[in-house]
Parts: sequence; structure tokens; C-alpha cells
Amino acid sequence: MSRMLAYVSPHALPASTALGEPLLRSFLSLARLHRDGWGYAWATGPSAPPVLDTGLRDAPASLSRAAGAPATTALAYLRFASSGTGVSPENLQPFAGDGMAFAHNGALVPRERAEQRLRAPERRALRGTTDSEVYFALLRRGLRGPRTASIETSVAAGVARMRELYPEACLNAMLVARGELVVVHAPGTVGPPLAALAARGGAQLPPGHDAGYNALWTTLRPTGARVVATTGVDLSPRADGSTWRPLERDAVHVFAPDGDRRMAQVR
Repeated sequence: MSRMLAYVSPHALPASTALGEPLLRSFLSLARLHRDGWGYAWATGPSAPPVLDTGLRDAPASLSRAAGAPATTALAYLRFASSGTGVSPENLQPFAGDGMAFAHNGALVPRERAEQRLRAPERRALRGTTDSEVYFALLRRGLRGPRTASIETSVAAGVARMRELYPEACLNAMLVARGELVVVHAPGTVGPPLAALAARGGAQLPPGHDAGYNALWTTLRPTGARVVATTGVDLSPRADGSTWRPLERDAVHVFAPDGDRRMAQVR
């Protein structure tokens, strides 16, 4: 159970500029509830693999410092550990592999159902105990080798295979790959973890921590930055005229720094 916030920009910008200070502060404030670690991945072009920074403590200050790096594509993450997965550096997202960074919001139970699909080298490469890392390993398999299909088609095919394994689960994910932002919006039919959120956060939960918890939203900032977010941040219309819109469900969306936007359905 995590919160994610990402952007892609035609120019390398720090997060505070690309997102705007109010939006960045709104996301960082969620660390009071999603306090089991933080992560940040960013890239400065299609030929540059993403750089990662993660930590277990002091998310608002540490993540804010990491987000000061100018980037054309960036992904921020706050963790609320699922039951049975330890709070440790090895379990922090985004994960990195094959020149990509990946973060997932959801719980794939039982983890072993997906892990059994891994090949021996893929299993040995796992660092932690999360189902999200296994999900990433399986998605990467379809992205290796010659690019015979678009990245959105390849990721959509991988997500469809995960859906066969986990018919109800939330498969929402974001990737920094090839300098682009790849967004999986496949919330499934599982209910949000409201009891777990309430047990930690009490009666006054942040906005969006309700039945719409697994929805993904997007907006275009005046800077030209395309932003995608999980709920919890302020999604109200802004004075600059930018408005948030829900992403189409059961689809893989690809956003490029030059403004190109592509999509493939998860079938």
C-alpha cells in the first residue's frame, strides 16, 4: 500500500518546479501515514538509466532533497508496508533493473503464486520479500531483447498475465523506462485497505483514502510537465487553470518528455 507521484517534462526540472511547491508539500505530508520508507527515481533522458535514492526515515526532508535533482522523468514513492513484508531497505521502492525503475501500489496474495513463475536467475536476483519486486521481475521479462513491440504493448501483455494470476488485485504501477513515464492503471476489484489505514491514521485520514483509493489521476502543469498521482494529494482545480482527470482504467499509459502520449489496453 503506497502513494506515488510522478512527472515527465520537456525540460529537466526539479520536482518543486515541475509539480509546484503546494503539490509536492501535499504529497510529502502523506508520510505521516505512509511512513514505512520512501523512494525517488529520476532520469534526464532516454539514454540515461534512472538514478535511485531510498530511505527508511525522515521522508519529508530526505525525499525533498532527492527531488531537487533536475529531471525530465521522475517518480516519488511513500510506503505503507503490507502485512507480512518487513520494513527494511531491501523492500523499498522504486526497484531498479534492466535500466528501469518501478513502483507498485497493491498486494498480490499469495506472493508465491507469482514467484513460482520466475526463472532461477530471476529468483536469485530478488533482494527483498515484497510481491511488488516479483511483479517487476515478471514485467521486465517482456521488455528484454529486441524491441519488436512498443513498450506499452509489452507492459500491457505482462500486466494481463499478472491479472490471470491475481484476478482481483490492484496492479497499479509506475515505471521510469527509456526516459518515459509508463503508468499501469489496473486497480482490479479489491477493496482499499480502509481498516489498516484507519488503524494507523485514526478517524482523520487524508483525502482520497476512501473507496477511490486505487484510482490514478493526471494533470498538465503550466510548466509543460505531465503529472500522474495516486489519491491523497490535493486534486482540486488550481488557480493556474490546471485540472485533474482520471486515467482510463485497465490500460497502460506512456508519457514522453516531448508531450507524446500513447496507450495500450490490458486485455
